[in-house]
Amino acid sequence: MTINQIFGPSVKVRDGHDNFFTPLRLIFASLVVIGHAYVIVLGGTEHEPQVFYHYAFSYIAVNMFFIASGFLVTKSMLFRGDSASFISARALRIYPALIVHVLFVMLFIGPFVTNLPLRDFFTSPDWYLQPLKVLTFFKTEMAMPGIFSTNAETIGSGALWTLRYEVLAYIGTWLLFLIGGLRQKWMIAAQFILPCVAWVLGHQFGIFERLPATFESLGRFGIAYGLGACLYAYREEISYNAILIPIFFAACWLFRDYAPMLEIFMNLLLAWIIMISAYMRVPKIEWTQKLSDVSYGIYIYHWAVLQSLFYFFPNLTVWPLIIIGYGITLILSQVSWHLIEKTSLRHKGNMAVQLQKLMTKTGLKRRTAPLGG
Repeated sequence: MTINQIFGPSVKVRDGHDNFFTPLRLIFASLVVIGHAYVIVLGGTEHEPQVFYHYAFSYIAVNMFFIASGFLVTKSMLFRGDSASFISARALRIYPALIVHVLFVMLFIGPFVTNLPLRDFFTSPDWYLQPLKVLTFFKTEMAMPGIFSTNAETIGSGALWTLRYEVLAYIGTWLLFLIGGLRQKWMIAAQFILPCVAWVLGHQFGIFERLPATFESLGRFGIAYGLGACLYAYREEISYNAILIPIFFAACWLFRDYAPMLEIFMNLLLAWIIMISAYMRVPKIEWTQKLSDVSYGIYIYHWAVLQSLFYFFPNLTVWPLIIIGYGITLILSQVSWHLIEKTSLRHKGNMAVQLQKLMTKTGLKRRTAPLGG
């Protein structure tokens, strides 16, 4: 009996859109909803179930988002080979929906969940400065005056903080492109190796304990995003077979008491599962490839929806909150995708033209050499 007969055939990365990343991202976003429902109902991140050693639903899901993002964004940068096109696509993917979300929480949720008089609420700097705080990623929790006062969690968004690191990853990919760091595969692989080394050393010598939490988050997301970028760089050399999944499981078990190495092997395990799932051949579910890409909408809206439901119906338990909240969030995310995100992305070509005119004056290279060995 061959390995392929036991574990199934190897999976190779295919060009184009023949993959399952859209439904996978939908699953990732749904896992975040589940995890955060526990946080809201039970009052604190420590109550979120640990599903793989000390890792909770939302932690694993966000790491999977970053692995997939590292793969797809690196692909986008190298495929476009153009700064203006890349920046336009990334900016229009993040900001239009985020702007509408911020206004939605400020205008349609905040006034109904605050315990302050509306005059005091609308004249507070903590209300009218929200767009500046969130859209610069300075403070993303949307802690507006008096909101959700009877909930254990009193912020308007508990998920937007990761967007800061997503945008930083985009910027990092773009800067590497500009200096030629995407020309060689080993340069892209360094995006994974260096964060791994920093992560282990930072924990081993207590460096992260003496630095702001931002640095530890940079290490965490740098490992995941860099791994995704590395997998894209070596896509032609790697065949994904399920035989490595139990091997990565075994490595995680081996390092279960040494968190720095467990983090690295956990990401490798997640990456292997993602890539096999994204490029497997399953004709019966190929229709899911055409689903609306609502994962971003689910991610940014779910917290405010869950918080509001629990504020008005404090007797809700976790799973009723998940079911009702997910339904409402899915509606909002569909509206966001069809009316805002998809519509905005249609203008990325025009935006790229205007950006290119500006960039020409700065002397930035329009293209770089193709990916080499």
